Amino acid sequence: MAYIAIPRKYRPQKFSEVTGQEFITETLRNAVATGRVAHAYIFAGPRGVGKTTTARIVAKALNCENPENGEPCNQCPQCVEITKGSHPDVIEIDAASNRGVDQIRELRESVHYAPVKGKRKVYIIDEFHMLTKEAFNALLKTLEEPPEHAVFILATTELDRIPPTILSRCQKFIFRRIPEETILQTLKEICQKEGVEWEEEALRLIAISSEGCMRDAESLLDQAIALGQGKVETKAVSEFLGILTGKEVRELLSLGFKGEKEELKKRLKKLEIEGYNPVYVTKQLIELIEREFLSNSEFSEEELTAAFEIVSRGYRELQTHPYPFTLLFFTLYKLSYFKEIKKLSELLNGNLTVTTEEKPAEKKTKNGNSTIKAFIQKVEDKGSFVEVYPKNFTAYQMLKTKTEKLKELFSKNVKLIEPEVKEASRKKISPESEQKIDSMIKILNAKILELRPKGKDENSNS
Repeated sequence: MAYIAIPRKYRPQKFSEVTGQEFITETLRNAVATGRVAHAYIFAGPRGVGKTTTARIVAKALNCENPENGEPCNQCPQCVEITKGSHPDVIEIDAASNRGVDQIRELRESVHYAPVKGKRKVYIIDEFHMLTKEAFNALLKTLEEPPEHAVFILATTELDRIPPTILSRCQKFIFRRIPEETILQTLKEICQKEGVEWEEEALRLIAISSEGCMRDAESLLDQAIALGQGKVETKAVSEFLGILTGKEVRELLSLGFKGEKEELKKRLKKLEIEGYNPVYVTKQLIELIEREFLSNSEFSEEELTAAFEIVSRGYRELQTHPYPFTLLFFTLYKLSYFKEIKKLSELLNGNLTVTTEEKPAEKKTKNGNSTIKAFIQKVEDKGSFVEVYPKNFTAYQMLKTKTEKLKELFSKNVKLIEPEVKEASRKKISPESEQKIDSMIKILNAKILELRPKGKDENSNS
């Protein structure tokens, strides 16, 4: 017996077997079970997500001799012939090669003939958006008032190309890309049925590569089984798909942050020689950055946020760059600038401050007086009270909440002097730090805003 490819062998034959489109299949099954079937449907969505498969199941359910709650039995002559593609009342038309008005006129004439063997005539028109304008117009009247025995199912990957006059005459179902985890589970089940050994990461790489298309995932699994002689191994799948393993992607990101130019260039050169797609490698990097951001990562949030901006910009440029791997190298190396740049919270201290000498913190006494003194610049004794001058506006804000402690410290009433923000008081940025900040501004296309404390509003009651 000839070998049957996995996508054909495991093609769903019932509504319940279609994965990832449960809302659609349940609606159609109920419509068949209750006899509320529309005369025309549009199935729209990406390739390989179950549009044509679902259309054939609808055709079987409508013609089945022993339906059960809207599901076809797959045993009666009607179901068997439809499964084989030889039923005279289920007509599949490829609109990509039969797109003219003459073909639609022939369809229009034949639609009025009664079914030859089944209960209903079902017309499945694939790639429906490929019809010409004249063909669309020729089909309008038939879609609006078809014979009772006819059902049209129009499948398309480009819903926006269907004229509104056609859309208004049909029930629309939008098929979605199938989630990665759903594809992964389906691949595991197929491997179990085929008696194939597999590594989970290998199947996950196949699921990622399929981009939500079950048919593509099953075809890739077929290739992986043939390549591994009955085994699906991560290394082999990674090489033939041109997709890196999770460990390899993490290593690339880490090398970028560390700024290890030689090793980074060596790794990327190896990927280029082995035929990896730099665009897809960059997509994997973006996905990893997102996962790291949402988990307890070794990288800081600031690093990952900026890395997302840098790598995303690199991804856009990769599409047209003549030397994509060189661009990817420099994109990743830009991440190394973060090892020299302090966090923003460390750069701000009242006004913009980058390089300051910090004195060793005094030991905190029992009543916390040493901590308070650290915020005071000078004290002037005025006899019955003292004037306290804070070091800066931040210190002033803190000391305002410690007036009782200040009285206790000086054993007198205290007058807290609010500092003035003067242009001359701004601290200078060291040339080295200024150079680093300029580099980051250019990389991130960002701006630095100087923040000044808001003065007291004289009209305010506060």
